[in-house]
Amino acid sequence: MHFKMEADYAIRMVDYLVKNNKLARAPEIAAEAKVPLRFAKSILQKLARKKIVNSYLGVNGGYKLGRQTEEISMYDIIEAISGPIELSQCVATSKECPCKSDTGCRYHKVFMEMSAEMENRLREVRFSTNSSI
Repeated sequence: MHFKMEADYAIRMVDYLVKNNKLARAPEIAAEAKVPLRFAKSILQKLARKKIVNSYLGVNGGYKLGRQTEEISMYDIIEAISGPIELSQCVATSKECPCKSDTGCRYHKVFMEMSAEMENRLREVRFSTNSSI
């Protein structure tokens, strides 16, 4: 499985905010995280909607973490950008299993288990500056 590049960018941007623990403008965050500015602005808006970052308007505005680092998981960031983790169409909440069976396809259970395992592991990874990833 491969996450969207946007989720990868978002993780690097949050990591920059964690390490610097200060109000930063979008161009600074984009440059330091090596993210194109147009993507950075869109990503920061998505992260702000989920209260992962706070947005401050005006001449002295910018972005700062919206939560304590211990409260931000890698799952939170990926979900804010890409939505819930769904390894197959048969477990996607927005779609019906392609086999149209009442009990799901024969792989439904394994995809459900794998999705849950991945979600749980990503929830364990925190952005605390003192935690090892």
